[in-house]
Amino acid sequence: MAVTHSTPKASALSRCHVAGLGTRTTNADEMQPSKARIPGLWGEFTTQNWAERLGQAGGFGPAIAVYSAYESDVSGSYQILIGRELAGSSSVAPPLQVVDIPPGEYLVFTCSGPLPGAVIEGWRAVWAFFERPDAPRRAYTADFEKYVEPERIEIWVATKEG
Repeated sequence: MAVTHSTPKASALSRCHVAGLGTRTTNADEMQPSKARIPGLWGEFTTQNWAERLGQAGGFGPAIAVYSAYESDVSGSYQILIGRELAGSSSVAPPLQVVDIPPGEYLVFTCSGPLPGAVIEGWRAVWAFFERPDAPRRAYTADFEKYVEPERIEIWVATKEG
């Protein structure tokens, strides 16, 4: 199946509270298989049944991968957390971490196809979109991938207002 992605759509988001497994990385490291941390984090999340375990602890909705605590921009380090949304401000025990996705304006890119290729191509589309001179500026507060269906992902990118 081919990877497809759509034109982004603007959407407002209220605060979202996500619990899961996290690590810190950079896009440069993720381009090198020997340094990439995200595939291992997904492997741990999947093989240790964290989606189900988080559900038993009050997690709901699809899996979400949150990118936050940006050092600077696309070239700096960031925190990634893979988990599920929690109601309220529930606390969690290690190895779990919690991140709040702040309310604000987001552009939502929808991509479809086999994983992980669809996500990789989706982020390439995001980066190309934001390189355009008429594109809004990224906020670098928190961005996230929502795994809506087995081969359909939404990439939510925070934008600066005005």
